[in-house]
Amino acid sequence: MGVNVMRHINCKNYINLDCEKGMCARCKAIVPIDGEGSEGCSEFRAADKCGNCKNFSNPDKYGIGTCTGLEKENWSYATMGAFTCSGYKAR
Repeated sequence: MGVNVMRHINCKNYINLDCEKGMCARCKAIVPIDGEGSEGCSEFRAADKCGNCKNFSNPDKYGIGTCTGLEKENWSYATMGAFTCSGYKAR
């Protein structure tokens, strides 16, 4: 599943609680990571993840691609959080 899919886990408002659920920071509801009820809501905002960055390219079938946004080009997972990355640029 890609990082652009509108699921709670791919939203900036998602707070992870454990391996199967999280919380919406906006409405404080407990939401599942996947399956029934995991669809994003009208307040969905794409999370800062490598797969949503302009510097991420050429992902393979596993979501491993190339990051060109830092000093040295390297591989990266599309689903990796980029909220502290100095090279992150939203698409």
